[in-house]
Amino acid sequence: MDFLDRLNRYRAEEEALRWDGTFSDYLDIVRERPTVAKSAHARIYDMIVAAGIERDAEDKPVYQFFEREMYGLSQTLERLVEEYFHAAARRLDVRKRILLLMGPVSGGKSTIVTMLKRGLERYTRTSEGALYGIKGCPMHEEPLHLIPAQLRAEFEQEYGLFVEGNLCPSCRMILENEYGGDIQKVPVERVLLSEEHRIGIGTFSPSDPKSQDIADLTGSIDFSTITEYGSESDPRAYRFDGELNKANRGLMEFQEMLKCDEKFLWNLLSLTQEGNFKAGRFALISADEMIVAG
Repeated sequence: MDFLDRLNRYRAEEEALRWDGTFSDYLDIVRERPTVAKSAHARIYDMIVAAGIERDAEDKPVYQFFEREMYGLSQTLERLVEEYFHAAARRLDVRKRILLLMGPVSGGKSTIVTMLKRGLERYTRTSEGALYGIKGCPMHEEPLHLIPAQLRAEFEQEYGLFVEGNLCPSCRMILENEYGGDIQKVPVERVLLSEEHRIGIGTFSPSDPKSQDIADLTGSIDFSTITEYGSESDPRAYRFDGELNKANRGLMEFQEMLKCDEKFLWNLLSLTQEGNFKAGRFALISADEMIVAG
């Protein structure tokens, strides 16, 4: 095949992955495939399982997802998948923990994280790993957060899905100002995770403790817009560009975590334990992501 033809084919494949609709259309997808609304931990676990599981001579699981690049770590990988990912996917309390990878240099820590990130990029391009977000949301938010808290019990009873988390300030303003509170009309799009484009995959590497800024994690106020919007608490005056914002719905790698300032760790603990973090003058912002630290 001529390479130009292959490029055109690739472009067509990428275009075929795009999907735009409304919240009503998304509900039809959820009814047909409830797995599109699964948590970040469940998505990663399903991704690993989808690659295949074999058994060795001692009847121990061998996860094909890691086989190409990982050698001699079968016991460690078994604990990682079963004790952490599987339990977290079932919404047990282990999902409230940060996955801390510790070990000697060249022990495979960075390789595991890189494989998870690249794997997520590929998996969200498949029908099994598809996920959707509110169009235009800086945090690629789960559309089911649009459902009012008072109706979520009824939704769970009808659809069999538990909705956890609240709208980010940006989406709440869009819902009220542009759609008059009518959640059925809110646009939804398919989300393809990408570290390069900072969509659902983030990496944070702490700098000099004296120059570290919490805004690198949680975003910051754009003071140049205050005169236009009149208030620091206006969502349009806030840059949702921190790693926790951009990594929502996926995975964030936190490098050299133990060298980080305490104020950073408090935000991570809040996110993992409560599922939210404080940003600017807003109420707590919900987030769904897995944090891997080293």
